[in-house]
Amino acid sequence: MLPRPALIAALLLTQLAAFVPKAQRRQTVKIKSESDGRLLAVKAREAELRAQLAKVQREKAEVLSTKRLKIGIVGFGRFGQFLSTKFASYDHEIYGLSLSDRATEATKCGAKGCGRLDSNDDVEAFFERKPDVVVLACSIVSFEETLTRLRPSLQKYPETLFVDVLSVKEHAREALLKHLPSETGVLCTHPMFGPDSAKKGWENLAFVYDKVRVSDASSDACERFLSLFESAGCRMVEMSCTQHDVYAANSQFLTHLVGRMLGSVGDLRSTPIDTKGFASILQVVETTCDDSFDLFYGLYRYNQHSKSTLLCLRKAMADLELRLISSELDGTAGEDARGTLDYLDVRERVWNENGAEWSGRSS
Repeated sequence: MLPRPALIAALLLTQLAAFVPKAQRRQTVKIKSESDGRLLAVKAREAELRAQLAKVQREKAEVLSTKRLKIGIVGFGRFGQFLSTKFASYDHEIYGLSLSDRATEATKCGAKGCGRLDSNDDVEAFFERKPDVVVLACSIVSFEETLTRLRPSLQKYPETLFVDVLSVKEHAREALLKHLPSETGVLCTHPMFGPDSAKKGWENLAFVYDKVRVSDASSDACERFLSLFESAGCRMVEMSCTQHDVYAANSQFLTHLVGRMLGSVGDLRSTPIDTKGFASILQVVETTCDDSFDLFYGLYRYNQHSKSTLLCLRKAMADLELRLISSELDGTAGEDARGTLDYLDVRERVWNENGAEWSGRSS
């Protein structure tokens, strides 16, 4: 047995050992609590500053939007009419140009008129109105042809701001810089919505833009035009044309590709036992197949990244077939399944490792 003094010392050490961790834990909790409090305070300040910035931006957009613009819309199809209706509701002066007769539609959309793009006199009259902004809402496949039609009349008004709303941006930028005078302002944009997705309003919908060539002469018109979308509540996203096309190949083109592919499967329709997932599929099919095939082709032809997306989808489909048939072979699949597996194995082996191309040649 330990001497009494040693026993007392041992008991004290035991109690102290039990006490220290508790004190440390209390200190840790206190420090953590202080840190959390500071973080919450910083987040509150950040939210306040963001709210103030959003308020200032709305005020700026409201001031800019009160200055009336003359907006020419080239291509008065469904999307051109969609834009015209919105711009006219802000009391801006709208004129249109179209390859077909759209005079009746122009009146319904609040435009002052719509000339013929294939008439030199109408094109001259369009530019004689001295539009602040010319919005190119024509199709992707007819974009360069449209620019060549406009260029002769534009020579007298070279400082006009040109804005495209194409779904592919690198092609639009290159064509605009190639065909327009060097004094002409160039703003590449892509409203990430349309007549169907924005029929209830533009609030929080993304609007992508790239100020490709905006001089002092066209900067005011550029700011006023962008304010139309900002004041409508759009989420303004400034992004290079190149980065846009990289993203779009894996979002917009893929959506249209899958939608059209499923639309070709057969008679897809709602059933009494639809899941939410299937309802979403039907919505994708409906929205993509309602658009023209020219748009789908344009997304493929004029976005260099779309081909890679298509090839990756084909490879993914082959991979899934391989997995399904491999699983089936573990049971009683028979020679038919094995033959299919061999065929898919050949396709798999000729797939280029870089995913850059697809070869139909067997090895």
